[in-house]
Amino acid sequence: MKIKSLLLGSAAAMMAVSTAQAADIIIPEPEVVEYVRVCDAAGTGFFYIPGTETCLRIHGYVRYDIGFGDAPQTGVTDATGNETWRKRARASFRVSTWADTELGPLRTYVETRWQRDTNTVTVVAPGAAATPVFTGYENAGEFEINFAYIDLAGLRIGKDESFFSTFTGYGAPTNYTFAYGPFDTNLISYTFTGGAFSAGISLEQGNNSVTTQWTQVALDANGDGTPDAVQFATGIGGWGIDDYVPHIVAGAGYDGGAFNIRGVIGYDTRNGAGQGGWSGKIRGDVSFDPFSAFVMLMYGENSSAYTTWRRGAVGAETFSVLGGASFAATEALDVNLAVQWQEGNGVGDLWTVVGNVDYDIVPGFQFRPEIVYQNGPGADTIGGFVRFERSF
Repeated sequence: MKIKSLLLGSAAAMMAVSTAQAADIIIPEPEVVEYVRVCDAAGTGFFYIPGTETCLRIHGYVRYDIGFGDAPQTGVTDATGNETWRKRARASFRVSTWADTELGPLRTYVETRWQRDTNTVTVVAPGAAATPVFTGYENAGEFEINFAYIDLAGLRIGKDESFFSTFTGYGAPTNYTFAYGPFDTNLISYTFTGGAFSAGISLEQGNNSVTTQWTQVALDANGDGTPDAVQFATGIGGWGIDDYVPHIVAGAGYDGGAFNIRGVIGYDTRNGAGQGGWSGKIRGDVSFDPFSAFVMLMYGENSSAYTTWRRGAVGAETFSVLGGASFAATEALDVNLAVQWQEGNGVGDLWTVVGNVDYDIVPGFQFRPEIVYQNGPGADTIGGFVRFERSF
């Protein structure tokens, strides 16, 4: 019994000591895991960058275009003069940020585009006539920063597209690009919005300012040892400013819901021969679901970079009308039609008609077949596109 009591007592003592030691062990607190939070205030697709109050969105698209025919922007001609496909494979990567400040939302937007593009190549003889002696095409890799700007309280600074083209809204939803203003430029702009009324002003640099330089380069395309022609140097035109004075664009608009109207005026400040001048346009939109339509009335001096619809002599002025309509047949199918007329100014009026169908094969994956018809002086041309686009 004494031995049994001794054993039981020893076991009890050991348990007491073990319990006391366990009580002295400090169990560390688990680390707090900060999960990604959705940022609804900034819009769809935004989330908070962990550890900050800045919201981020990553988006973009992958697109494949197939062009055909002889209408502008559609097919191409090979070195033997035969029509063939124009192809473009593009990857667009976009990054948007948003943060709330005492002055309002602070935003940035960056879009880069990588693409493999079919481009027309022309070799010409030097001189005023610039007679083409060789035409064909090449497939080349291209990269561009299309947008890189900062927004705060209506102020925008950076690389954008011209306020002349964006304030009134882009043209019809087509692969074909209509003539209604220039695009790529560095700028500083300010837009005021008060209820349904908005107004803005933009100071713009333009894109390039280069001069044509002819350089004689011996070519022996057929290998017979005799120079065939000469090749022209790159760099023609551009609408970049020619001193420290920027181009100026101003606009105003009213958003009435089903009916919107906006107008814009652009002044090209260049003072070289055949350069500079005024241009303007006014646009109206109506929308009654499932229909929507718009019309642009445009007029400008041919010498102005903003008159991209110009025809005729540089000293002339050109009037143009661009209109379009869309019908949402189903949630996945839209039908679009657009027409532009450009005044001839002695060289003949130009008509362009474009129709397409936008079909969402599945959400985020679009298929768009399109037909382009153009009627100009002495020629009718027709072509088209097929587009596949995955957006994310």
